[in-house]
Amino acid sequence: MDKKLFYDIGLTKGECEVYLALLKIGYSSIGNIVEESKVTKSKVYDILYRLKDKGLVSVFVKNNVHYYNAASPNFLNEIVNKKEKIIHEQQSELQKLIPSLLSMQAPSSQKERAEIYEGFQGMKNAFETLVNEFEKDKEFLVLGVDKTLTQQQLNFFIQYHQRKVKAKVITKVIFTSNLRGIKEYHLKQDKYNEERYFNQTSAVPINIYKDFVLIPLIEKGEKETTILIHNRKLARGFREYFNTLWKISKP
Repeated sequence: MDKKLFYDIGLTKGECEVYLALLKIGYSSIGNIVEESKVTKSKVYDILYRLKDKGLVSVFVKNNVHYYNAASPNFLNEIVNKKEKIIHEQQSELQKLIPSLLSMQAPSSQKERAEIYEGFQGMKNAFETLVNEFEKDKEFLVLGVDKTLTQQQLNFFIQYHQRKVKAKVITKVIFTSNLRGIKEYHLKQDKYNEERYFNQTSAVPINIYKDFVLIPLIEKGEKETTILIHNRKLARGFREYFNTLWKISKP
């Protein structure tokens, strides 16, 4: 049995072993629990106390001997529901707190910097930095999208584009020519999304927005490395380069 789920919902290894042992043998005294669970007697008492506190174990006394029994596995749903409720409450409180935290943050325009993010989550965090800068009718330029994306990466960029549309940010994308006609890469074209093609088959994607340049280095089978640069002069140079290619790229 894969016990990872038990750990994910908050049980320790010892709690998991003792609970499963009790499920198997039913009402039992300490000796039988120790034998079945392979958890030492010195630890079992504390584990049973914690399981009882979580509602996963009940206890009764007969002839001055304590007997324990496992609660129905259905009660595990209650534990998950409680965790979800707590997470929801924490998310709600965090949403209230974020405006205050953002007001404390030094304006990004004051900080020119270059940062490197590793992995898929790191790439998402880098792009999230730009979300905080989204402004209606500002142009988000994407140069050099090719066929190297995994399905996970593609799904992320589709969702990210939807957030840009919601914020009324204008996206212009130059795809490599081999993506023409590949439906999943192309979203509805409207006032907030324009696409063109440049005659090459591979490219390093470059994202330019305001004074930011974001470059996700994506290779099949390799961990993502994302470079985020905040530099007005560099962003202006890349923007001019993009606009030059845009003029000679084909719809």
